[in-house]
Amino acid sequence: MSGSEDSRRPRVLVVGYNAFDITIPVGDFPAPDQKCEVSRMILGGGGPGATAALALAKLGARVKLMTPLTDDLFGQLQRRELLDGGVDLSLSPTVRGHQSPQAVILVDEERSHRTIFWTRGDVPCLSRQLVGADILHDIDLLYTDGHEAEVSVHLARLASKSGLPVVMDAGSVRDGSGELVACCTDVVSSRGFAPALTGLQGPLDALHALRQMGPDRVAMTFGSAGSIGLDGDRTIAVPAFSVPVTDTTGAGDAFHAGYAFALARGEGLRRCLEWGSAVAGLKCRDWGGRRGLPDLSEVLNLLGEGVRRSLDDLQTYLPSRGI
Repeated sequence: MSGSEDSRRPRVLVVGYNAFDITIPVGDFPAPDQKCEVSRMILGGGGPGATAALALAKLGARVKLMTPLTDDLFGQLQRRELLDGGVDLSLSPTVRGHQSPQAVILVDEERSHRTIFWTRGDVPCLSRQLVGADILHDIDLLYTDGHEAEVSVHLARLASKSGLPVVMDAGSVRDGSGELVACCTDVVSSRGFAPALTGLQGPLDALHALRQMGPDRVAMTFGSAGSIGLDGDRTIAVPAFSVPVTDTTGAGDAFHAGYAFALARGEGLRRCLEWGSAVAGLKCRDWGGRRGLPDLSEVLNLLGEGVRRSLDDLQTYLPSRGI
């Protein structure tokens, strides 16, 4: 990599959740007390923060991850996968004698639906004592998945004082979500987060209310349809790319990683949403949350030559006000 290319590599600190996933493609579910043979089981790391960290590293970012890792088998496998993927774990403590978060994901191959069974394990939250005064001195962007709210809010406030962008993967409302939203520059909401937090069911109404809480830019994702965002008075709609889909597990994590990577490189909201769409779409080509994650050249190729879905697919989510 040349010096000029290396200088464009964003330096990102990711704070959030990790888990270990077992993804199982299934056809019909068996009757009670019956066995069901499956074609394969895909094992690998998961969790929104950890998966986004790996996605960012594969794109070329220099990534530090803050997440509690365990010393059980699943924690060891997670650590190996993340380190092999180029993620810096120097800020991720190992908590001994605890059970890792885990998930079993049953994927209906015919209808592309998922059923998830998961456990949070018994891993304690990150301690504020891990946050040193100089933790952001070599960071271009802070990324949080909404977990580890106490540490995330503290870091987001430090980032704000330093003028750093803070991206929030807003998947589900949790304790501290409102406080964290207010500290972020960019909040990318799932279809359910903004309505649940603001009490407004219309997507645009919910996004306007979300932005009034503090972020400069807000957006909402609609899976295979695409995404919409608010930047000032502008409403931006970005259809998803038309790509072959094998498994959507981790697509949201990939979307947020692509968005954050583009933002750290100085892109505007529309381009950030396009990057998110490209990274998410390419991830869906393979099983599990991480096996399909693309490198930078693959994303650039899709951005330049990819075919998009119809804008009408997004319009169906916005019947009251439109785009």
